[in-house]
Amino acid sequence: MLKCGDAVEMPKPGQAVPHLWVIVTNPLASSHEAVIVNVTTLRQHSDTTVVLKPGDHPYIRHDSVIFYADARLADLRNTQAGIDRGWFRQYEPCCGALLKRIQEGLLASKFTRNKIKDFCRARWREWEGA
Repeated sequence: MLKCGDAVEMPKPGQAVPHLWVIVTNPLASSHEAVIVNVTTLRQHSDTTVVLKPGDHPYIRHDSVIFYADARLADLRNTQAGIDRGWFRQYEPCCGALLKRIQEGLLASKFTRNKIKDFCRARWREWEGA
C-alpha cells in the first residue's frame, strides 16, 4: 500500500497531462485518505515556496515547483488501483530531506488551503507520536 513519501505519476482528474504527485501524509486507516501534492514546471507566476531542481528526485528534469494550491485529499486505494492497472506509474519515493522540504512548504505556502494544512498537522502529530 502507498504511504507518505511515495511518488506517483498520474494526470489531474479530468486532464490528460500526467504530473508527479507526492504523498505527504500517511493514509487514514478508516478512509485510506492522504494528502497529495503535485509537481509542475516552474513558470513566471508559480508559487515558489519549494523549487525543485534536477537531482532532487529522479523524475525532476528541469526547474519545477510544488503546486500547493492544488494539494488534495486522495483515497490511496484508487491511486494504487491505477498503478495496478498500468494507468499510473510509481516512481522512487522522496528521500527524507526532500519530503521534509515539501511538508514544510505545505505549511508555509499562502496558497495551501487551511483544510489541507489542518489535516496534515493532525496526521504528522499522530505520526510523531507513533
